[in-house]
Amino acid sequence: MMSVSTIASTVYNYYLSQTQTGVRYYFRLNLGLGITIVVFIIMAISCISEFFITMADPMFFTVLMGMVLVSAMATCLAQNGTMAIVNVLGGIYANAVMVGQAVAGVLPAMALIISILVVGDKPLDQKDQVEKDYGTFVYYITASLISIASVLLLVTTHRLKEQATYLSLTELVDDDFTNCPTEHDLQEVEPAQSTHVPFGLLWEKLKLIVLSIFLIFSITLIFPVFASVIQSNNEVSGKWYFQKNVYIPFIYLIWNLGDLMGRVLCGIPRCKMLISDPRRLIMYSVARLAFIPLFLTCNLHPQAGESSAWIKSDLWYIALQFVFGLTNGQLCTSCFMIVRDYCDTDEEKEAAGGFTTVFLSVGLAVGAVLSYLLVWFIS
Repeated sequence: MMSVSTIASTVYNYYLSQTQTGVRYYFRLNLGLGITIVVFIIMAISCISEFFITMADPMFFTVLMGMVLVSAMATCLAQNGTMAIVNVLGGIYANAVMVGQAVAGVLPAMALIISILVVGDKPLDQKDQVEKDYGTFVYYITASLISIASVLLLVTTHRLKEQATYLSLTELVDDDFTNCPTEHDLQEVEPAQSTHVPFGLLWEKLKLIVLSIFLIFSITLIFPVFASVIQSNNEVSGKWYFQKNVYIPFIYLIWNLGDLMGRVLCGIPRCKMLISDPRRLIMYSVARLAFIPLFLTCNLHPQAGESSAWIKSDLWYIALQFVFGLTNGQLCTSCFMIVRDYCDTDEEKEAAGGFTTVFLSVGLAVGAVLSYLLVWFIS
């Protein structure tokens, strides 16, 4: 599923980056979020609805792949619109977007853990013994609510911006009525259609940054491979929080918390977490490959309840996942915050939004493919 989504994202992101001229980015962002909400609600219903649960496997697979494709395209719309807007507004706005993405990763992970603890992993309906996944249902509903809140906040912010603009114009007219803009002047200040910015120009200015983005997300996709197979060294103790159905979602939460912290700290100047040198970014991105042998020291292949870890400590593994998430948050936020500094015009900054998300999607696609090789290696 991840491969289908990331490959679809890559192709659609490239298409969007070539058609940015004259596009209303707020409309693109809202449309992407709207489609995402609809898809996630359908996915949530599919977890508990007998109509989907009893559906023939080929039909369900087709429906599922269709929703994945539509979700990927919606994500591309939202990403392109968002990054085009924040590249013009400023780096701190890019930081806000990156932090928001991390929060959206933390909350569903928390919801999944809570739902498993409250209602169990996959309870059965007592009447007809149909398996209903309430935990995943809560996960998708949480994501949908976050998207709805995002749309409402975006609409509110846009309206407040318009009110502030009108207030400024009113004050200007009161101060000097003779400078009141005429109808002709208002027509002239309307935003003109953006000029096309070629990929070659953006590549020349942003090549180290976008290559860093590619490496960051390619390497980051080793995280779900290890997170889904490494088990607790204390699982045989029988305690509920060491069991696989709770421990693995907990590890996802830990990684997302590290990712969130890395993104937040980049927006605090005194922390000095923001990396503004593209050469340091790309070297730092490659250095993250060191996490692969470190993860191999953990409990990958437990046998008969015995840990196979070289370092028999859950704290060691938890710390690894937290730091891995922290480095991901720091690096990707740094990349997106400094993009605008290497662009000269607003048109270039807007086009850079699509340009960077293309490499993000390519990185995820390549990482998804390489993760299959990693699964084969560690198994």
